[in-house]
Amino acid sequence: MKSNRARRGQFIIIAVMLTAIMIVSIGALMHSAITYYKHEPWEEYSTLVGDIEINSRKVVELSLAMYTNPPKDGSILGYNLVKWQDDLRSAYPSSEISLNASSYSLSPSADSPKPTGSAVFSLNISSIGLKGYTFSVVTYLHLAVVSASSPYNLTVTVTDNTGQPVKGLGVSSFKINGTAPTAVTPVYESNTLVYKILCHTNSLSPVEVWDQRGIRAQA
Repeated sequence: MKSNRARRGQFIIIAVMLTAIMIVSIGALMHSAITYYKHEPWEEYSTLVGDIEINSRKVVELSLAMYTNPPKDGSILGYNLVKWQDDLRSAYPSSEISLNASSYSLSPSADSPKPTGSAVFSLNISSIGLKGYTFSVVTYLHLAVVSASSPYNLTVTVTDNTGQPVKGLGVSSFKINGTAPTAVTPVYESNTLVYKILCHTNSLSPVEVWDQRGIRAQA
C-alpha cells in the first residue's frame, strides 16, 4: 500500500509541475504579446492617416475658395498640393511619409453655379509598412435659383458636396447683381431648406453665394 501511495503522490507532483510550467509559459507568451502591441502605436497610426485625409480635404476646399474668388487662379490647387506634400514630410521626418496627388482639378468655371475641386491621393508611410493607400476628395458648392415670387425677389437652394443643404447663411452670404440683399429668410419647402431673398436692384442676376468655407458659387 505504501508503494501505491508513493506512486500516486509522485503522479500528483508531476501533474502539478506540468501545470505550473504551462502557466509560466502562457504568462511569458502573454507578456511578450502585450509588450509587442504596447510598442506598436496602431491607434496613433490610424489617427495620423485620418488627419492626413482631413487636412488634404481642407487643402482642396481652400484652393476651391481661392479659385472662385479674385484673382481666380486655376493653378492654385496644384501649388497648394505641392506645398502640402512638402509640409507633411517636414512635419513627420521619421515616418517617411510620401503623399502624392495623381490627378486633381478645379472645374468648371470659377463663376459656375457648381464650382468643384477634386483630387486623388496616394499615401505611403514607410515606417509602418503602409504603401499604396489611396483616397479621393471631391468638394463643391451648388447654387440653384428656384423661383422669383412676391414678396421675395428670389428663392434659392444651396447644397454642398455631402448633398445636404448649407445652413446658417444670411444677408452677408449673398449678393444680387453685386449688392447685398435687404433680407434673407431660410424656410423649409417640401422638407428642403430654401432661402427667400429680398433685394432692391435693377437686375436679379448674377446671384452669388459664399458658404462658411469661403467657396463662392454664381448663378
